[in-house]
Amino acid sequence: MAKSLDQVMKALPATRKRKIEQRSHELIEEQLTLQALRKELNLTQEAMADLLDMKQANISKVEKREDMLISTLRSYVEALGGTLELVARLPGRGPVKLEGFRDREAS
Repeated sequence: MAKSLDQVMKALPATRKRKIEQRSHELIEEQLTLQALRKELNLTQEAMADLLDMKQANISKVEKREDMLISTLRSYVEALGGTLELVARLPGRGPVKLEGFRDREAS
């Protein structure tokens, strides 16, 4: 008979459970949306609009996009006080940080 995840977790030693829970939290944190990042910093869409000199409705659209220009994403992340790094992960080698993606105005 198959066991449920709860049954499997209950059978594990406490140290193993803690490691699994810690790693699950790390994975969840790594997968935040732009909206979640903004909210973590206690910023409203209106505040982001002011930082990026755009309308609140445009912030809403940016946060819902699945595909956008790298420059748009960079501007959003920098407005949050962060930096954007693009990393390629290829089979058989370690992560590679991609360079050369700049705003047209900065070139």
